[in-house]
Amino acid sequence: MKRLASITQGTSDYDERLWKLLEESGIDKDEFIGLDYFGLVPFFVIAGATVRSDAHAHGDHLHVEAIHIEIDEALEEAFFGTLPQILDDAYAEEEPENASN
Repeated sequence: MKRLASITQGTSDYDERLWKLLEESGIDKDEFIGLDYFGLVPFFVIAGATVRSDAHAHGDHLHVEAIHIEIDEALEEAFFGTLPQILDDAYAEEEPENASN
């Protein structure tokens, strides 16, 4: 598995190719303060990535240290081909049905 991102509070680390794709998308990276592009995790999964967390518990309290986005290297090119399409579908501004000129 290849790690595409490790999302942590204030210090996320993204694969350069993924970071560039996300920056070019125009999507706000700060939807969740301090967790760059965290709101896109479901889209990463739909595009074929796996999500894994590093967490530890203190009694009944859970502390998540990082969320890792990983991809099977055999799926990497398909991921990068699919993700922009999914993001476009989800975030493209729709034109009103009855727009008048």
